[in-house]
Amino acid sequence: MIIEKVDPARESFSDYVIDGTILTIADVTIDLALEEGGQQVMIQFGSCQGKVHRGLMPCCEHVADVIIPPRKYQTVVVDGPPQGATLNGVDLPATHTEIVPMPLDAESAVLNLWPLGGIQIVTNNQEEENGAE
Repeated sequence: MIIEKVDPARESFSDYVIDGTILTIADVTIDLALEEGGQQVMIQFGSCQGKVHRGLMPCCEHVADVIIPPRKYQTVVVDGPPQGATLNGVDLPATHTEIVPMPLDAESAVLNLWPLGGIQIVTNNQEEENGAE
């Protein structure tokens, strides 16, 4: 994954973990491969009252953006006739080509980290330790 700081001169949000296509930002986990689509996808993360969530609201501070490139496809040669082909006296080809989606290359996704504006992130573990529910 490409990691970029929106403002490299300032301390940026840093509570994230990347494991293959799984990205965890604070307590929010997303599977980048499941989010991938036919067009570029941007997922924004904000923090309200110290709690990170997916999406932005007017009261939030922006903490991160994830940009997932559009799904890529490849043409492959498949043994046998195309699925659903009928004989009807016609010789069917021994192979045919199909266009199939490629797995997400997590290294092509971008994580933009926004500067901290005095926010303090509270995780579920910290809430339990402090007695909050």
